[in-house]
Amino acid sequence: MFRLFFTPGWFNGVDLLFEVISLIVAFSISLYSYRLYRVSKENKFAYFSLALLAITLSFLFKIVTFANLYYAPIREIAVDVLRPTVLPSLRYADLLYRAGFFLQMATMLGGLLLIFLVSQKSRKRLTVFHEVSQIILFLYFVLLVSVFSNFEYFVFYLTSVVLLTFIVLNYYKNYLNTGRSNTLLVMTAFLVLLISQLLFIFVSLDTGVYVIAEAVQLLAFLIVLYAYMTVKRGVGRK
Repeated sequence: MFRLFFTPGWFNGVDLLFEVISLIVAFSISLYSYRLYRVSKENKFAYFSLALLAITLSFLFKIVTFANLYYAPIREIAVDVLRPTVLPSLRYADLLYRAGFFLQMATMLGGLLLIFLVSQKSRKRLTVFHEVSQIILFLYFVLLVSVFSNFEYFVFYLTSVVLLTFIVLNYYKNYLNTGRSNTLLVMTAFLVLLISQLLFIFVSLDTGVYVIAEAVQLLAFLIVLYAYMTVKRGVGRK
């Protein structure tokens, strides 16, 4: 059975609870951002909503894939459902797991890429040809990294760290220019998320790091949720 890396046995299943909470939080942020877009008509909120929706899907793919790894009853149900497509021998089981991990990584990196673009100074990204071509090139590299990460998991987390570093720097510059406390809060959230991705890189050295990384990652999304709820209240008063 294919696995990206090994996790502490006692934490198997508990981490899925963390992922479910993170999924709910990410989806809530996506909804908050979409509502802000409808009120303010600022495209950045629509793009942020789409980015968090992609991250929500990433958590969903991870939950489904890891649940199949952890629980035999769920695995048996999946086998019964997929048997017509993978043949009785299930020779392609590893390929199906790889597909699950690929979808998890591609949607997460795609979401982070979109947040990176949103955090930059406003530009006509969807109307200028060379800007659109750059986005297509970025997406190509995201897909390429997601495929390669199926063989070397740390490449995925290393790429996440690089994207999050630029996101944090962009929000820091925005904070220096605007002085808004909410921008500082969002920057802090992504800094915490960056730390969690750094921790995930070292899971192979000590599986206990996985537990800490999961907790730090959840904390990051809770901070983002709080920041966006603050923004929503501010917009509602207008």
